[in-house]
Amino acid sequence: MAVLIEGPVADACRRSSEPDMKVSDIDFRQMLKFSPETGRLLLGSDRMLLFRQEAFATLRRLMIDQLGERLARGLLAQFGYRCGLGDFKALDAQYQWDTERDRRAAGSVMHMWEGIALVEGGKSEIDPETGTFHLSGIWKNSYEAEIHLSEFGVGDLPVCHTLTGYASGWCTALVGEPIIAIETMCMGKGDPHCAYEIKKPAVWGPEADPWKAALAITDTSLSQELERKLAEVERYRATTTALGTPIIQVWEGVFVLPVIGVVDARRGEEMTSTLVRHVADEDVSCVIVDLTGIDSVDTRTADLFVKMARAVRLLGARCILTGIKPALAQTLIHMGVGLEGLETFRNLRQGLEGSLRSLGYSVTRNRAGTVSSDADED
Repeated sequence: MAVLIEGPVADACRRSSEPDMKVSDIDFRQMLKFSPETGRLLLGSDRMLLFRQEAFATLRRLMIDQLGERLARGLLAQFGYRCGLGDFKALDAQYQWDTERDRRAAGSVMHMWEGIALVEGGKSEIDPETGTFHLSGIWKNSYEAEIHLSEFGVGDLPVCHTLTGYASGWCTALVGEPIIAIETMCMGKGDPHCAYEIKKPAVWGPEADPWKAALAITDTSLSQELERKLAEVERYRATTTALGTPIIQVWEGVFVLPVIGVVDARRGEEMTSTLVRHVADEDVSCVIVDLTGIDSVDTRTADLFVKMARAVRLLGARCILTGIKPALAQTLIHMGVGLEGLETFRNLRQGLEGSLRSLGYSVTRNRAGTVSSDADED
C-alpha cells in the first residue's frame, strides 16, 4: 500500500513536449524513484511509503477494537479524505490538464496505481452552470474490503471507509465545495464487488448520513466519548434496583460495578460471586467498584469490598474503589486489616481516568472537560 504523505507532487510526471497533462501520462513504473541510500521512496518530490497490507489490517482492526466502530470509521474516512484532497491539490497545482475529463479521472487512476482498488467508471453527470454533480462506478479488488473480510468476516454494512473518504476529498477539491461519496455495494457485506456514488451533500437523502458523520468525526474526541460513557453509567445507576449487580463495560477491558443501596451479607456474596465470574470469563483489565450510592456501612460491609478487590487482583485484573465516603473510610481504617494494594479514587471520573492511564492512554483536563488522547509512546 502506497500512501502520499508530504509535499506537493513537484515533478512526478515530467512534462513531455506536449503542453498539457493527460491522465494516461500517470505511470508509477516511470514516476517512482527508489532511494535506499537516503531511506526514501519518491514520487517526484513527494515522499511515499510502502506498507504490508497485513500490517495495515492489524492497525485497522486495533482501531475498531479499541475505539469502536463509529470512531474508527471516522478516522479511516478522514485519512482517506486527506489523501484524496492532497493528491488532487498537488497534481492540479503542478500540471495543466489536457481536458476536464482528464482532471476528473486522475483520482481514479491514482487510486489504481496506489494499489487501492480497480476503478470502473459509470454515470458521470457534471454541469457547473446548474450545479449538477453526480458520479458513480465500481471498485474491484478493494484492499479495504479484502482486509475487513480477513479480520472480521462478512458484515452487514459497507466497510471501504478510506475509499469513500478518498473520493470525497478528491471531488471536494475538484469542485471547490463539499462532496460526499457513499458506498452502495460492498464486498465486505457479501456483494460481488464494491460500488460508489458521489453527490453534493444537499442532494443526498438520509442514506448518506453515516458517511457525512464519518467525515465530521474530528469534532468528536475521546473526551466526548468519555463523557458519554460516564453519562451511560449514571443512567444505569438511576434505573438499577437495590438488589441489582450491573457490570457495565465503559471502555475496552474496563468495567464499572456501581453499588447502590444496602449491602447485606447475602447481597455482598452475590455481588462478589458475579464479579469474580465476570472477570474470569471476560477480557477484563480493570474493574471500578463505585461506592457513591452507599450511605452507611458497617465493618462487615467494608471487609466485603476489601476482599472483593483482592479477589479481582488474584484473577489478574486491576480493582479500583471510587466514591468512598468519610464513614466508610473511617471504618476501613479501624478494621485493623491490611489495606496494602487497595487502590482508591475520589469519584468515578477520576477512577475511570486512572484506569485509562493504566492502559496507556494520556488523559489531561481542560475547560471543556476531560481530554483523552491516543496511547502514550514508550
